[in-house]
Amino acid sequence: MPIIRNSDKWACRQIAASLAAFGVCRVVTSPGSRNVPLLMAVARRGDLEVHSVIDERSAAFIALGMASLSGEPVALVCTSGTAMLNYAPALAEAYYRHIPLIAVTADRPAEWIDQDDSQTIRQPKALDNIVKCSYAINGDAETATDRWFVNRTLNDAMLTAICGRKGPVHINVALATPLSQEDDIDSAETFRKISITERQDLLPTDIAREMAAGLCGKKVLVVAGFNPPSARVNRAMAQLAALPNVAVLSEGLSNIHGKGSLRASDIFMHKLIGAGHDELWPEIVITLGGALVSPALKTFLREKRPQEHWHVGINEATIDCFMALTRRVEISPDGFFPRLAGALSHLTRTGANHGSYAAAWHNAAMAYELPKVNKWSAFFAVREILRNIPSAWNLQLSNGMSVRYALANDLSRHHRVDCNRGVSGIDGSVSTAVGAANVVSVPTLLITGDMSLQYDIAALSAADLPSRLKIVVLNNGGGGIFKFVKTTAGLPELPTLINGQMNLPLEQLARAYGFHYLRACDSVQLREAVRDMIDETDRPVIMEVVTDADVNAAEMTSLYNGIF
Repeated sequence: MPIIRNSDKWACRQIAASLAAFGVCRVVTSPGSRNVPLLMAVARRGDLEVHSVIDERSAAFIALGMASLSGEPVALVCTSGTAMLNYAPALAEAYYRHIPLIAVTADRPAEWIDQDDSQTIRQPKALDNIVKCSYAINGDAETATDRWFVNRTLNDAMLTAICGRKGPVHINVALATPLSQEDDIDSAETFRKISITERQDLLPTDIAREMAAGLCGKKVLVVAGFNPPSARVNRAMAQLAALPNVAVLSEGLSNIHGKGSLRASDIFMHKLIGAGHDELWPEIVITLGGALVSPALKTFLREKRPQEHWHVGINEATIDCFMALTRRVEISPDGFFPRLAGALSHLTRTGANHGSYAAAWHNAAMAYELPKVNKWSAFFAVREILRNIPSAWNLQLSNGMSVRYALANDLSRHHRVDCNRGVSGIDGSVSTAVGAANVVSVPTLLITGDMSLQYDIAALSAADLPSRLKIVVLNNGGGGIFKFVKTTAGLPELPTLINGQMNLPLEQLARAYGFHYLRACDSVQLREAVRDMIDETDRPVIMEVVTDADVNAAEMTSLYNGIF
């Protein structure tokens, strides 16, 4: 491939490449020194038409005129300081006319802002009120992670500008000296572009057929994170799981119970990774729902990145958790998967789609055995509770160990499972369960740790506590997760500052707030308490399950085998 001389700053070359990849043909630049690497990058590509305008205010309006008449996005490039502020009038006009301008502004590194260095102002987010979104990029990105972040940010910026309600975006690029260094660059240097299927209620039939054709014969892994229940999605997942080249992995919080879908727990995934199983590596990953709980599953997908990763759902942002995203599908799972499943099933019936990928996953799952647990531990207690409560009950899970204990079990028999995994904090889990219990007619069971309960103790005083609310409190003397997570388990501050010192007189609190109180310190008491909890219909219930923190930690360390 031909070698060309260009800026030695990879991020600047990627900015220029991203403009070309997303249909920018014209770039309006203004002179300066801090923006020299950007000027070199756009000028030396050959596929960008560069116009130089001295005054930034005029340059931005010229770009506006180009974009409004051509119907194409146009980029702007300026130096640091007040140069950027001169873009404001045109960007404001572009914002309200829905015209996609890409304002790329050079900047000093953050450490030099407010240090009496020349041409430095507080540039990041300075244009926030008149652009769709602002982005900050390290123009000197060197590490693989830094460069992945640059790529993801550029994809997000470009898609934000040209999709939906079009409009301007601001990309601020911090650049350190030297600025004019050159390097020999392969002219075939690529930019990883993330395509998008724009927001629609239903996946169009022609696009569904096109996507299905691209999946034919490929090893396809569908991965579901937290999601509300959907009969349409469940039916589609069962249809996909029946295909020879598709495996469906679902965490318990996905509320996917379709026949053939496989439960994705940390322990299961870790055992697969440890055993090799190269035949399980996917070529294409399709994800839906929110953040995964399982670090082992995330490691599995990051270790050998798939050739393609599609993320399905209305996110309005680029979600690239596995560092391999190639397509954003801005369609709800309800509107996407039934059409895709139908199209791929048709190709399978006609003989066009084949493979043994699904069989490989099912064979691995059949070889997996549920882990043996101690006769009395928090893990044992959660398993017994989940096996014995009515399937019609809704489950609410707090974060920390509670959600992990629960997800190690098969939750497919349960009506609905929820957890505050958007941020994964321990705050508000009790209050969330109270609110949820108030709007459904079936009982709601919250499984929570003692620290989570104490953090949200005010929820017990709510005036409208429904009798349908049941709370199981795993009392192990504080934050049990910290006793086996490698980063904290051996620290001398663990018992006093990390694990949390508990003062939780739960029986007295329960009775004071009008709860029926139950307590279990062994398996016999647990069975009796579960029966009592099910039978109690007149009052809300708190069941305290007392276990030994060290026993729990040792057990989980053994089961998880260091994956945290």
